[in-house]
Order: sequence, then structure tokens, then C-alpha cells
Amino acid sequence: MVDKAIPAGLKIWLTFLLGLLVVGYPIVPSILFGAIGGVAGGLVSAWWQTPGGVPTAEAENPLKRMQQRLRERSSRLRLPFGSRELQRSQRPRRMRRRPR
Repeated sequence: MVDKAIPAGLKIWLTFLLGLLVVGYPIVPSILFGAIGGVAGGLVSAWWQTPGGVPTAEAENPLKRMQQRLRERSSRLRLPFGSRELQRSQRPRRMRRRPR
């Protein structure tokens, strides 16, 4: 975006600078107002040239992908808590006490 903003901003700055000098403003305010106008114009020009639009559903958010990975991973894990539907073979075994 910077490569699009700088050339347009410099052109607009010089245009404002020369225009304000021709109108009769002193040099310092002409430079300052020209710089402000150049920055604003450069940003608008870069925004205008940058392709974009409404995001499509196909473009996935990295957070959504991470959430989906975590769901897949947690469904593969066998945890001894959190699910009452554990089968008997999946339940943790209790330690038996040794007779003395």
C-alpha cells in the first residue's frame, strides 16, 4: 500500500504547495498544509487503487481454522473426564490395594 501512497502523496503535496504559494500564503504554512493534503490524498489514492471488497465465505479466518483443528484433535483424545458415555474399557482403572 505504501508503494501506491507515496507517489500520489508527493504529487498532491507539490500541487498544494504551488497552489498555496500562487494564492499568496507564506512558505511555511504552504509546506505544512501541502504535507497534510499530500498525506491525506496519498492514503485515499492508495485505498482507491487497492483491490478489495466484501470477504467471501471461502476465505477462512485463521482463528476458525485453529478452532476446527482443536475440535478434531479433542474428538480423537480419550479423556477420563468430561464425557459420561465412556465405555467400560475406556474408563480409568482403579488401583487395587495389595493385601498385607
